[in-house]
Amino acid sequence: MAMYAAMMSAGDDAEARARAVSAAKVQIGRSGRLIGQEATQLHGGIGMTMECKVGHCFKRMATIERMFGDTGHHLARVATKGGVF
Repeated sequence: MAMYAAMMSAGDDAEARARAVSAAKVQIGRSGRLIGQEATQLHGGIGMTMECKVGHCFKRMATIERMFGDTGHHLARVATKGGVF
């Protein structure tokens, strides 16, 4: 989805660019959260400590996911525009 959004950024259609970026934000947000949760689960209690990079990366991913509109905002944006394609 990130590559799709990058390819669409060169296009002339502003609406298509906005849908592609929102779709990429949704997919990256969902995937990042899943990977972070699974990594924390895998490492157990130590995964949430600051000594372990997993906890730091998961907290950073959660912060990035909320920047410029969270996953729910962008999912609603894609849905009201009629999907990606």
